[in-house]
Amino acid sequence: MEIKVVVKDTTIPHGVRQIAEQLPDASEVGSGDKVSVVFSGRDFIYLTGLTMLAAWRKSLPANVSVHVDDVACQDNARSFLTNTGFREIMDTGHERPSARGRVGKIPLQPITNRLTKEATVAEITEIFDEFTGQVEDTNPFKTMISELTENVLAHSEAIAPGYACARVLGGDSNQRAEICIADTGIGIRESFLRGTNDEVIERVRRGASPLEIAVEGLNSSKPRSRLGSATTEYFGFGLLVTRRLVEENRGWMTIISGDQELIINRFGPKSQTLSRDYQGTFIGIVLDLANPLPLEDIYQEATDKLVPSPPSPSIVEASSRSVSASIDAPSVRESKMELRHYGTELLTRESGVIIRADLATRLARGDRVSILLDEISDITPSVADEAFGKLAEGIGFDDFSKRVSLEGGTQLIQRLIDFVVKTRSSRSR
Repeated sequence: MEIKVVVKDTTIPHGVRQIAEQLPDASEVGSGDKVSVVFSGRDFIYLTGLTMLAAWRKSLPANVSVHVDDVACQDNARSFLTNTGFREIMDTGHERPSARGRVGKIPLQPITNRLTKEATVAEITEIFDEFTGQVEDTNPFKTMISELTENVLAHSEAIAPGYACARVLGGDSNQRAEICIADTGIGIRESFLRGTNDEVIERVRRGASPLEIAVEGLNSSKPRSRLGSATTEYFGFGLLVTRRLVEENRGWMTIISGDQELIINRFGPKSQTLSRDYQGTFIGIVLDLANPLPLEDIYQEATDKLVPSPPSPSIVEASSRSVSASIDAPSVRESKMELRHYGTELLTRESGVIIRADLATRLARGDRVSILLDEISDITPSVADEAFGKLAEGIGFDDFSKRVSLEGGTQLIQRLIDFVVKTRSSRSR
């Protein structure tokens, strides 16, 4: 069977919507089929829109022939398809070694495991460091990209990789950043239906928009833990934080998954139904680099808004009180745990799992532990939840707040850890 996909536009949101409505599901393409991806040559080709096509290509069965038809394109567009690595992915199914462009962009980056995720986050963040003169703090970018690429690994449940790309555009006084991430996994709706939040499952089954629920934040959409295993549920911090950063920045974000597209800007979300399902999830973000990304304020806002009153005690406040209070058991031993020994940038859940295991061991032997945050330059909400939120839930929040204290580090990181523990506490009532 011969299949033709005509690409008229690769911009976000209009181009990727048009592509999503054309792409056949991988189950509809069989071994031996031939696929032609035809570029009409009508518009300039944007790297961000190619991310969806690359992810879709990798989801196809073996022995499917894919050909890029760029006859109608101008010479610079043909060169662009080659230089970004897109043509090689489509024609052969393989990536070339990464090579960043001179104008502040990276080629398509596969996300298959934690190592490729970390490499992608590092490369994109380095672009912002090198090519943006207006941004003083790139940690919000790092947090956003790390959370979204983590979702590719957590949600995809697919052998095929997701893909990410990013670029910086404009002059020194009018710069913007574009970031795109796509996978061909189970999608947001199915992820909720397989998840642990029964209230959300019922909302989805009654027709609520899974994409709008996802950007509300703090609704678990991860697979249920196996019988007898430790708590593995975790909350969807990534889209909540990203949405609020985009709104405060006066940028915009496009999410495509299943039969829905959701566009978010400072005026609020707007959704529409696609004519055809897209198997997976696509996220495109545009940010104005002249506007702030107030990550610390967003953590505080989320804590105030999403954690019901009365809130659980702050780790910092509760642990400070316990330090000055008398110790009931004379045998309690004080110990210090330096988080920098696990890395100064804590971006992957594996780091959180290791920290949680080591902290749990200290608490099990009766220690009262001070977590030293000095030299930690970045920690994502997912890692903080994995390390501290789950442990607090497991041993009891009151006990955790009395026996674990935070010292040093930035106010941002302390606020983040407090945020994830309070979120766990509020959801356990």
